[in-house]
Amino acid sequence: MRKPPPAGGRTAFDCVRNVGGPLREVCPGLVTDPTGAVVPGAIVTIANTAQGIERTMAANGQGIYTFPSLPVGSYDMQAESSGFRPSKRTGIVVDADSALTDDFQLEPAEQVQSVDVTTTAAQVETTSTQVGEVVTGTQMTAVALNGRSYTDLLVLQPGIVPASTQLPNSVVMAGVTTAIAPSGNLNASNQSISGQREDANGFIVNGGDVKELMNGGTLIVPDLDSIAEFRVITNNPDAQYGNYSGGIVNVVTKQGENQMHGDGFEFLRNTDLDARNFFSPERGLYRQNQFGGTIGGPIKKDKIFYFADYQGTRTFQGVDSGLIPVPTAAERQGDFSAPALASQLGVPSLSDCPTSPGCVSGPYLASQLQQKLGYGVSAGEPYYFAGCTTPELCVFPNAQIPQQAWTAPSKFLEQYIPTPNQGNNIFTSGAYGNQIRDDKFSGRVDANTTRFGLFTGYYFFDDYSFTNPYPSGQGGATVPGFGAVNLGRAQLISLGDTKTFGAATVNEARLTFMRSANNIGKPVQNVGVTLAQQGFASPGDGGIYTLAPQIVGPETLSSILSSQACR
Repeated sequence: MRKPPPAGGRTAFDCVRNVGGPLREVCPGLVTDPTGAVVPGAIVTIANTAQGIERTMAANGQGIYTFPSLPVGSYDMQAESSGFRPSKRTGIVVDADSALTDDFQLEPAEQVQSVDVTTTAAQVETTSTQVGEVVTGTQMTAVALNGRSYTDLLVLQPGIVPASTQLPNSVVMAGVTTAIAPSGNLNASNQSISGQREDANGFIVNGGDVKELMNGGTLIVPDLDSIAEFRVITNNPDAQYGNYSGGIVNVVTKQGENQMHGDGFEFLRNTDLDARNFFSPERGLYRQNQFGGTIGGPIKKDKIFYFADYQGTRTFQGVDSGLIPVPTAAERQGDFSAPALASQLGVPSLSDCPTSPGCVSGPYLASQLQQKLGYGVSAGEPYYFAGCTTPELCVFPNAQIPQQAWTAPSKFLEQYIPTPNQGNNIFTSGAYGNQIRDDKFSGRVDANTTRFGLFTGYYFFDDYSFTNPYPSGQGGATVPGFGAVNLGRAQLISLGDTKTFGAATVNEARLTFMRSANNIGKPVQNVGVTLAQQGFASPGDGGIYTLAPQIVGPETLSSILSSQACR
């Protein structure tokens, strides 16, 4: 005698989610007859339509069946029992972090026949309170995304706004003023979700935590063509995500299928039809090539599958330097007689000495100047004041600084300062640009075994270099000739095994390892010029000790020139 369903229906404990992985369950379903009585022992079979992998469960004594953990994908389900017509559902889509319920009502068998139901309507989750949206791989690749990063799509969902606290000049760590961008220049997705901080979000790729802990963004951005779908949970996440107070971004990559599939792509952008910046003498060059492909198929039909992808990016983007004030031709010869400069060189009147910065500070500096100039200089004497024409009244009469008074480092460093190309003291250029080289690939293997269950292995590798001609964000120069490079490499290994025991027990084991190495702002231009070559005294003579000889050069001396100006 069949019993009616238990009072109260399903409980919250009927559906157990896995923690952080790409596998998601179909929550308990109920098998009944036309009178509403349960059908214990009914056999329910679910099959992955792309891989042909089938799993079978028997309904328990209360007519409830459960498939505790399933990979994302499209499925067909069938329920059957002795004395009833089989009932079939097709087109069931299991998404990341979804919890679906499918009940079956079996009709008595009068003759050999079956009932097929095709699932086309939107399915409503009735067992979970978390709020979020799913973006499929088809939707991602149908949109023209500059850079081909799924993170650019996050702000399209309700409750997500771009970062506002991390400004371009915000120092985040060790003097670095910009967040670490994955793949060289992609969006790390420092977004505010549901009003939380931009570093309070979690990022998961195939069950592995890929959050970058310094700035709170993601370190791993898979190739767009390799992503099956991603889901952003914006509110009420399950307890398994208790590590994050913001949103959860869960990315699941594609799997191989029984049929071999693949694609190749090349995306090109350039400046052939672009206009010149109004303030730049030339049009900045922009050229971007993104190329690659994917391939997936069976190693052993219905059992073992593989999927692999590669994407390369080569970008050159001209950067307008802006309007940079530089010394005039007269200033390069020591002529500071222009009214604006002369007023800065000396003092308004003799009464301002000897305490004003425009006066010689101390006997040591006075003796150094006297030795170089060949005439008397005394402590407290003004460098210049309006109307001074003789060395008896000021150090630099007529606001002229003779080159014999210039220090050796000053004479050497002059060659690195560009000459004006707009007016008499403005330099601007768009000829120099950012260069990006990025290579990323990944591979995934899925194996369905009777003894060990469903095994999944995933490996991701990304290596990039980003060359910046004006690395001011890392304390570099704003003029050409002092470019720096950002070097980075990210790797992710994820291993998982899901084994089902009976109708209500599942064991999932997962091991993930992520490694990230970044060298930000490494100088690559005009390095290797020793301090002695630049005119500085050696350490033995009271000079400067070099802490990082591999990057020593003119750019690294800006903070010590003033202390060594007269040496």
